Formats: sequence, C-alpha cells, structure tokens
Amino acid sequence: MHMKEIYEEIQVAIKGKKVVIGSRETLKEAKKGEIKVVIHSSNIPDSLQKDLARYSEASALDVKAFDGDSVRLGQVCGKPFSILVIGIKK
Repeated sequence: MHMKEIYEEIQVAIKGKKVVIGSRETLKEAKKGEIKVVIHSSNIPDSLQKDLARYSEASALDVKAFDGDSVRLGQVCGKPFSILVIGIKK
C-alpha cells in the first residue's frame, strides 16, 4: 500500500474517531477483536513487531508499516508526541 493511501486511511479514521493510539491500547483492543488495521512506525521495536505479527496471524488483523518514524506518525495523527502504533477500529 502506498504512503498516500495509508495517510488518507489515518485521516479518515481520526475524523471518524476510530483511532486507538499506543501499542498497549491497540493490542488490548485487538485481543477483543475491535481493531481491523494496525499501522506502526518504522522505528518500532522488534519485540512489538513480533507481537503484532502474532496477533495478525491469529485474528486476520491487517498490519501496515508507516514509512516514517514515530515522531512523523504522531504528526500525521495531529499529536504533539511520538506514536509507535495506532489501531483503526472496525
């Protein structure tokens, strides 16, 4: 998927208030089956990336890589802090 499409998907989700910010919250919601897409920054720790891969296999979760670091992902989400992971709710 191209960056422009991921950026647009994030913007639509933010406007629709369907974004979960942070790895802990995203994984918690994913366990409950509330998340359809996870987008992570390029500087995500390996351990977290493995956790996301495991959840994606178990629950058909769509995991996408954002072509930017956590600071840039935070900016795209309109937040003044860095974000490693966001989840988009169903």
